[in-house]
Amino acid sequence: MSKIAVAVFNRKGGVGKTTIAVILAQIALIRHNRVLAIDLDPSENFTSAFGFLKNTSFGNYFRTKKTLEDSDADCPEDWIVIDCPPSLDDTTKHAIDFADITIIPVRPDYFSLSPVAMITAMAEKHYNKSRSQLPLVKVGFDTSSMAKVANQIINDGGYPVAEEFALHKSIPYNISSGRIWSMGLTARSRQPYESLYRKITKAIDRLSEGEDDIHAVWASDEEEGEY
Repeated sequence: MSKIAVAVFNRKGGVGKTTIAVILAQIALIRHNRVLAIDLDPSENFTSAFGFLKNTSFGNYFRTKKTLEDSDADCPEDWIVIDCPPSLDDTTKHAIDFADITIIPVRPDYFSLSPVAMITAMAEKHYNKSRSQLPLVKVGFDTSSMAKVANQIINDGGYPVAEEFALHKSIPYNISSGRIWSMGLTARSRQPYESLYRKITKAIDRLSEGEDDIHAVWASDEEEGEY
């Protein structure tokens, strides 16, 4: 498997950015990968969420740091997960440039969707990223009229959607309590998060083989797998 570098970013806060970064890192650890978590958000919630790991069997397979350097590309870890601040500053731009995939979580509201066009255009123009390397993750979309409008904006913009997550109160509780993210969730509730992990892995394999357009990876239906 190729080394995987994933950034999670939206200029709008409160969209589940850090939660998704934590879940991806934890799934990677459970699947016996070494993980480097890079916490660029001044809130440092990403770092705090992993404090309990130091005293577990995962401690030898996990490392955190608060800066991103080009030399991190040669780190010994299998997965690099970057939690970006909710601002498109030089730190975030470096993360987008560095990462193979940048996940953009969006809620069904204008404020989380409005930065998407600018983010993708900047990444395409300045960092030679294809739009398919910046897939959206829809969080908490429902049957409301605003969600319908949001879906129309996404469809009209041609933005790839990697996954769609429901809102689960137990997930932020688990993370803030130092538990594994999936504690108490059914297999059906876990499936979209595990699917995102598998899709990212597949996308990296496609990119390493020289494919530029990986839209098809995000559109595929992933079967539920075992940890």
